[in-house]
Amino acid sequence: MNVSPREIAYLAVLGSLREESFVEDKIETWRQSCQPAARDLHFCQAIAYGAVQMALALDYLAEQLTAKHKLKLKLKERALLRLALYQCYFMDRVPLFAIANESVAIAKRYCSQHFGQFLNAILRKTADVPLALPRAQSIEGMSIRYSYPPYFVSELVRDYGPEQAVSIMEVGNAPGRIMVRQRNGAELMPAHGIVEGLKPLSYVSFPMAEVSDVSQLPLIAASADFYIQNITPAALMHRLCAQGTSPVKLLDLCASPGGKLLAAHDFLPQAELFANDVSEEKLMRLRQNMQKYGMQAKLSCLPGENYPQTAQFDVVILDVPCSNTGVLHKRPEARWRISEESLDALEKTQLRLIEHACQLLAPQGCIWYMTCSILKRENEL
Repeated sequence: MNVSPREIAYLAVLGSLREESFVEDKIETWRQSCQPAARDLHFCQAIAYGAVQMALALDYLAEQLTAKHKLKLKLKERALLRLALYQCYFMDRVPLFAIANESVAIAKRYCSQHFGQFLNAILRKTADVPLALPRAQSIEGMSIRYSYPPYFVSELVRDYGPEQAVSIMEVGNAPGRIMVRQRNGAELMPAHGIVEGLKPLSYVSFPMAEVSDVSQLPLIAASADFYIQNITPAALMHRLCAQGTSPVKLLDLCASPGGKLLAAHDFLPQAELFANDVSEEKLMRLRQNMQKYGMQAKLSCLPGENYPQTAQFDVVILDVPCSNTGVLHKRPEARWRISEESLDALEKTQLRLIEHACQLLAPQGCIWYMTCSILKRENEL
């Protein structure tokens, strides 16, 4: 059955709202089963991710389009309205008639004839009602305008001040850049038919590139010569591996999917590698990458804070569970899991892992502590 990118995006957003699945999982299932054109895949990703990321702003806009500035909707209706309004207000060059026609058809298929009529009327209004979000520099105003939980906004402002907090939130709403690290050789070279589509990054001292042609991604992903990885962890691992005496024994305590362990394998080929993670599901991903990239490591499966103290390590890589606040552009649902309670729980886990990692170190050993968070309570503090 031929399903449109908009319909898949709707089902992905609805599954996310119902907490049944992640947006990326639904879209990945569609990609594998239907093999859509690259253009359709990226359109689907863009509108689904955007509808989840910008939920607060979209709900605010939806209320401005109603007579009483109030709106009570079922989840399946709210998912579709957010998806449609995201296309209207946040995407260029998407014709209103295409948004309205297909959204109304989806509404009739999954919601009701009545909601289809209501949705059509709302979308027609967008042509005359400009994008108008709160401009106040208050926590509430910024929360709606950039669509983040108020608690997270207040944490950002406290850590970095209002101006830099806004810059961080804007980056979190922007499309992510896809980067790759070339594993072998001093220069980026074509491999396995990859002739174009890589834009070398000249500001790092090892071969790293941005994928400028996404149609090349399947070839890149299939090649053992490349690892798809953001520049931040890759550069950090390169810098850490280049300092001082090479470690003899290295443990990655929270290792899956294995990007940092693979970097250690590539940059420190003589080191004996050990890897651990908390579940067999996570270790399955790690095993797949180990086989693909020809990496050897001794594996274990248990909570990191329970790792046995039967050996001592020169380095413990500690990439701890965190709020993911540094990668919100890639993980649309993650921002809605940020709360004072969730951060308190994560902080306790992080401290337990650090304390236990200290017990695993050889004399003069060190911990390489990392997070995907930009909040100081998970890092500097």
